[in-house]
Amino acid sequence: MGLIDLNGSIGRVDGGIGLALEEPNIKIEGKESDEINIEFDKKLIEKFGEDYIESIRDRVYNTAIKVLEVVNGEGVDLKILSLFPAHSGLGSGTQLSLAVGKLISTIYNKEMNGYEIAKITGRGGTSGIGIGAFEYGGFLIDGGHSFGKGKDKEDFRPSSASKGVKPAPIIFRHDFDWETILIIPKGEHVYGKKEVDIFKKYCPVPLNEVEKICHLVLMKMMPAVVEKNLDDFGEVVNKLQYLGFKKVELSLQSDIVKDLINELHKDVYAGLSSFGPTIYAFGDKKLIVEKANEVFDRHGIYGDIIITKANNVGHRIW
Repeated sequence: MGLIDLNGSIGRVDGGIGLALEEPNIKIEGKESDEINIEFDKKLIEKFGEDYIESIRDRVYNTAIKVLEVVNGEGVDLKILSLFPAHSGLGSGTQLSLAVGKLISTIYNKEMNGYEIAKITGRGGTSGIGIGAFEYGGFLIDGGHSFGKGKDKEDFRPSSASKGVKPAPIIFRHDFDWETILIIPKGEHVYGKKEVDIFKKYCPVPLNEVEKICHLVLMKMMPAVVEKNLDDFGEVVNKLQYLGFKKVELSLQSDIVKDLINELHKDVYAGLSSFGPTIYAFGDKKLIVEKANEVFDRHGIYGDIIITKANNVGHRIW
């Protein structure tokens, strides 16, 4: 849902707000082997295409090598049963790495938690939400990293460029009860060097906006989750789109995404997930779906609409 502080003037930076969802998700089967074998359900190849599947294979393989070395394992047979798109603002990279790592550590009876796996695989260097979502589920807020010379972080960087930075601590976690509608239109996919350059160009963000974010989150958003007040929660979601780094993320998105946010804000609550293009929304489901389809039709594009709910338990092993 957003980063809290990309100003850093009080000696901490980052801080995340986020939510774990039931769908879309990643499912993987695995068993011990004397080498690394990775296969995919045929439906995934048809859905995502061979190039994307090969990129996922490389990521899974690299994660497996790192984790097998730690658990003293020779190999593993893995079958990927479900995936969701990378660079769509849903944290797929972190979830994939943690899922593969957790499965391998379980197979070799060397149980590791999400934080241990994140350190091995280099995840969670900016937002702690992905690891917290994997480990605990629910609505989450993390406390970011110490900031300055000799601290956790000395400059503003996304997770992809923050290897070796310890994961941020989760400072608030609560079950989340409202249905969530995901709208995934055609939009800008921000990652890699482009993402690093954006952090360099736009950070630090104005302190007064960070202070406003903190006020809204602490005194309205968090109480709303505890007291189950959707209107208060949603009002904060809408306001956050125009403050701090989220304002930057939204400004760099396609006209389609901006149009969707504007239309949804007239009647319901909606925000950009990470850099997007995924939009999450709360409120009247029928109205949200109608508005999303109207915008799709107006721009002559297609998109996915997923009605889901919070995952309040984190990862599952069966």
